[in-house]
Amino acid sequence: MALQIQKQVWKTCKPIFSILQKKPCTAEAVAENRNFFTFLSRKSSTLKEDRSNKVHLEDKVAVVTGGASGIGYAVANELLKEDVSGTSSVTVIDNNKEKLQESVRHLGEEHGEDRILPIEADVSNIEQMDAAFRNTVLHYHTIDIIINNAGILDDGKWEQELKTNTHGCVIGTLLGMQYMARSSSGSGGIIVNVGSLAGLTPWCGFPIYTMTQFGVVGFTKALGSGRLYERTGVKVFGYCPCLTKTAMLENLAEKSINDNFAAEFVEDTGNMKVQRPEIVAKGLVGTLHEAKPGSIWVAMEDKEPFEVSMSEMLKKAGQSVDQATR
Repeated sequence: MALQIQKQVWKTCKPIFSILQKKPCTAEAVAENRNFFTFLSRKSSTLKEDRSNKVHLEDKVAVVTGGASGIGYAVANELLKEDVSGTSSVTVIDNNKEKLQESVRHLGEEHGEDRILPIEADVSNIEQMDAAFRNTVLHYHTIDIIINNAGILDDGKWEQELKTNTHGCVIGTLLGMQYMARSSSGSGGIIVNVGSLAGLTPWCGFPIYTMTQFGVVGFTKALGSGRLYERTGVKVFGYCPCLTKTAMLENLAEKSINDNFAAEFVEDTGNMKVQRPEIVAKGLVGTLHEAKPGSIWVAMEDKEPFEVSMSEMLKKAGQSVDQATR
């Protein structure tokens, strides 16, 4: 069975591996700091830039995973709303059939049924996701933007958590490269890997979820090579919201490994303001143009998103190590 899975992964993702092998792709190191919340509370200088120069969404086709609820639904709605021409389209992928049907009905009433393509699929299933991408191209003739948003927070079901959060992100990104890269007969595009603040500073109450989020950030940084972007025309960047009012935050005590870990989560996040998914989505769409390949953006407390300076993170981490060893 394992051999069959490996063969399927290679068959589906061979085009992107061939792209990566043309030149070595270096990944930046990601440092973690226990006092990182203080650093994150400062806005990046990039916020002083003119944000009016947005990505033109006319005639663009986006794919949003986990799009039936929460941040994913809000992003799909924002993408359709921002295109005043009414020519953009969104494929909404979700594994919850009932929620998918309901969300697509609402989006259709607001923006037009012909602009939304609902597809029921499991993001951790390569065959289902490949079929979803293929159906999108057959329906809309292209793919321009991919929002890898699907994710779960449930350390009690850590095997599914790993599959959804890490496998789903990798599969969506590699397929995005395969379908959009200029070297694969595509026309370029944008991939946004949606993680969380737990990918930059650990949530001790949910260590397994934290591991998946650090993986999303590291994977995204590794694909941020300027050389890769020049060859493929596909920009990959990360977007890490803090606590957001979605179903993910419901019944957290039942989703932790045990009561001790649940108490740790309260200690880590007790002072954080829970933000609205609509604000998170608006910020994400607003970063589509200005975000650089491999950049990581943070959205917290309903404020404007800001870019995390990885070089400053490394510098701060180095200073902490020096102080600890004196």
